[in-house]
Amino acid sequence: MFGGKVEAILKKKTGQDAIIEIDTLLSPIFYKKPQSLSMPEKNICYIEDLEREVNNGGLDQFFVNSSGNNTQETISALKEIGSVKFLGILESATQQFPEARVPKDRDERMAVMDQIEDKTVPVWDSLDTEFYKYEEDIYGLLTGYIQKHIKDFR
Repeated sequence: MFGGKVEAILKKKTGQDAIIEIDTLLSPIFYKKPQSLSMPEKNICYIEDLEREVNNGGLDQFFVNSSGNNTQETISALKEIGSVKFLGILESATQQFPEARVPKDRDERMAVMDQIEDKTVPVWDSLDTEFYKYEEDIYGLLTGYIQKHIKDFR
């Protein structure tokens, strides 16, 4: 579909710049026809959704919005790329839900979040602060993952 555009992007850009451009290609498909993406392409979208939401409004925003529907997929994607720090942050955030189970259904998730809000606010605020430090090279992990799976990208 993109005729090698992802590979071309990685040849001219690195790090965050490359990931932003790749995400710009994949996100419209991810939101309209996710089934048409390969698993590695979806993994990039899951992680970029996490990053976008947390940077815009914290973990609370990640869980409130549709990105929270894909919490387990995002955890799997972080494992797949070899993340340790960001994976730990998201797993710690999910531990605040009863039985560490984040409902896929948004309405159900919102009802649970209303019940656990008092205990989650200080924990998620602290985890947001850890996230913002970027103590792990998430862009290096993402570009390395893409290069390793380039045949699965458009």
